[in-house]
Amino acid sequence: MTTLPPPAFELQGKTLDDMLPSTATRKQINIGEVELAVADMPATGTELGIAILVPGFTSSLSTFFPMFQTLADQGFRVISLSQRGQPGSTGPDTAGGYDLATLARDIHQLADALGLGREVHLVGHSFGGVVGTEAVIQDPSRFASFTMWNSGAGSLGDQMLGEQAVLREHGIRGLWIGFRQEVGADPDADLRGELNVIEEFYHRRLFSTNPAQIDAGFTHLYEHRDRSDELIATGVRTLVSHGALDDAWPIDQQRDFASKVGADYWVVANAGHSAHADRPEVCARLLAAFWSN
Repeated sequence: MTTLPPPAFELQGKTLDDMLPSTATRKQINIGEVELAVADMPATGTELGIAILVPGFTSSLSTFFPMFQTLADQGFRVISLSQRGQPGSTGPDTAGGYDLATLARDIHQLADALGLGREVHLVGHSFGGVVGTEAVIQDPSRFASFTMWNSGAGSLGDQMLGEQAVLREHGIRGLWIGFRQEVGADPDADLRGELNVIEEFYHRRLFSTNPAQIDAGFTHLYEHRDRSDELIATGVRTLVSHGALDDAWPIDQQRDFASKVGADYWVVANAGHSAHADRPEVCARLLAAFWSN
């Protein structure tokens, strides 16, 4: 498998949290049952549109920070969130509180709380694309467009159930050990205080996620199915895009899904599953071009 070097900001010893532009604001938005952590970046000049960016599994609002400035400079107000139970956001302690309909409804309630109205551009990265699909199907009139960003149309398979079993037996630390072993890293370096700045960021992000949110996520990623017919019926303009080296959902599946729904289909060269971190300026300009058409 071809692997990418770390993103430029990581090579500089920075984390995603360090990438938030100074003109953006962090805030906590109460949507009733939970509070969502949000980052809100105004357009640099004349506002051409508004976008909500939904992070993926074991991720958070900061995953999109590298794109914020370029998107704002292209005329878009951009809002990223941590989904309920993700870092900075509150959430229930049982997996039942993270059913797909509820996760999607949170997006609509956030838009209402921020007074965004209609014609919102929605982007869902990875698992965020699963949630975003449900949100679009729930109320298509909310959205000017929908982007499946490095996100697929089918189950991620039995591996999800295996990792879910590890979580249930050993907790988040069991997942951490598995992730570290997979990349050949010392699984106990954190216990000795030997993580570098980048490793510490990912450790903090994982351990700051509610285990119930992760448990439910495994179920959703295992049960996920092709919803192309439902998405077509919404009439919402759609983009499917992924890194050329995306190793989550099969690339041919993402390409075929785009064809089924009549979506635009763009591949980002020299990028992996988190294309927005690997090549943030290219990805931001790609999204802005799609939103502007």
